[in-house]
Amino acid sequence: MQENNTAAAVGAEHAEGPQKPSPKHKGFATAKKKDLIFYCILSAFPIAQFAIFYVGVNFNSFLLAFKSYDAVTGVMSWVGFDNIVDAFKAMTTQYELTVAAKNSIIAYLCGLLIGVPLALLFSYYIYKKMFLSGFFRVVLFLPSILSAIAMSVMFYYFAERAIPEYLETLFGSQIRGLLSNPDTAFATLIFYTNWIGFGTSTLMYSGAMNSISESVVEAAELDGASPLREFISVTLPLIYPTIVTFLVVGVAGIFTQQLNIYSMYGTGAETYLNTFGYYLYRETSKMHMSDYPLLSSLGLLMTIVAAPLTLIVKYLLEKFGPSVD
Repeated sequence: MQENNTAAAVGAEHAEGPQKPSPKHKGFATAKKKDLIFYCILSAFPIAQFAIFYVGVNFNSFLLAFKSYDAVTGVMSWVGFDNIVDAFKAMTTQYELTVAAKNSIIAYLCGLLIGVPLALLFSYYIYKKMFLSGFFRVVLFLPSILSAIAMSVMFYYFAERAIPEYLETLFGSQIRGLLSNPDTAFATLIFYTNWIGFGTSTLMYSGAMNSISESVVEAAELDGASPLREFISVTLPLIYPTIVTFLVVGVAGIFTQQLNIYSMYGTGAETYLNTFGYYLYRETSKMHMSDYPLLSSLGLLMTIVAAPLTLIVKYLLEKFGPSVD
């Protein structure tokens, strides 16, 4: 009799069909679906931006790297990897490009070894609200909010006229302008580029420092940490993701940095000032259609080098960087 009742109960359960999900499970599924929709909407803009402004804009440039243009007939023909081979030879043997490679690397190292540490120190000074920190915040950020052309013109006349005239008055000897003197031109450009970007770096670093929890800072102070120890052991590890972002962008910038050469010299800068970014811009603006395939190959070759290099640097910085633990 008991077995019959059990069988009847089981049969009744099967007859009723599968159990309906509880309101709790339905709410969880709805929330998960909304999260997925939100993620898709959030990702749509950067993906569309990349597709339109990078893939779309550079698609023809990518094709040009594998084509040749006949200036007489105006016909484009496929040449395979011939342009890539020529571009590689040019990058390793052509004087203008070897100088551009050297200058681009030097500019990056100067920013890395001098610009980044100074920006971090000034950011920490502002973050700790030391004497005249608000004044320094405004003064350092001014070059970033003023017109780039206005800043370039002011700096050009300052370097070419004001400083030489002042030194002539001081020492009685006439000297060349800092931008027209081959011995000082490149160093002056590096100084100017780091100077106008200094405010943005300082603002970003100090903003990251302001997000550090007060309880963490107070704990370090109670443990007797000096300002220097707090900076090294507490502040730097906690803002390390921001530092990584700037360093990774800087690596990619090796192949695009112009050092504001065009703002100072137009297309007439001397070869010894070349960087990758300036060289490609100048050659593209003045060359004939028949020269575009080689320039496209150079750009593609730089991308092939820059993309994995940037990812490797990012991986190494994240793997071997300081831990907040």
